[in-house]
Amino acid sequence: MKISRVSTCIKVGRIVVGEDEYTGNRYVYHRHALELEYDSECPRDLRNRHLSIVYLITVNGDIFKIGQSSGRNGIAGCMNFYLKSGQDDPGINRFAINILIRDEISKGNVVNVYMTYMDLIKIEVPGLLRPGLVEVPISAKGMEALFMEQYFSEEGCFPPWNYQENGTPLPAKVSEAFGEYRTRRARGRM
Repeated sequence: MKISRVSTCIKVGRIVVGEDEYTGNRYVYHRHALELEYDSECPRDLRNRHLSIVYLITVNGDIFKIGQSSGRNGIAGCMNFYLKSGQDDPGINRFAINILIRDEISKGNVVNVYMTYMDLIKIEVPGLLRPGLVEVPISAKGMEALFMEQYFSEEGCFPPWNYQENGTPLPAKVSEAFGEYRTRRARGRM
């Protein structure tokens, strides 16, 4: 599905391979982390704000991944999990998405990030001694479920990088690379 069909999301920015080289002494899979170059139209105050977020990763305008986050560090923190993967201790899914993004960039393709969000809501909740007014995020999982349901109804499958939802295994090269990375990282230094 083309991102141009989606009117509920804003463009966050483009993912590129960063210029700065890793300087630590632990084993890393990638010497250069990925970076998110923010779009000039993406409001600066949204980048790190605690929100309920559904994000989309696109390749040349096609939606390849739908995900969600309610993290306190907003879309910047959410994307950082993917961008720094291979220089930290990621799970296999983050590791896989990082490799898939790099593969597309190496082919000359454009990888962008889009998002929709909802602000925190104020609600009265029971407290230990008395009710209190708190700000809480709504479930980003519920928002993501709606995105996935609508994508599936249009396409007959989930986005290509939503492997788990599609019931398909990760590419063998990714699984093998992750196993090697975990083993070498566990041994310690470069």
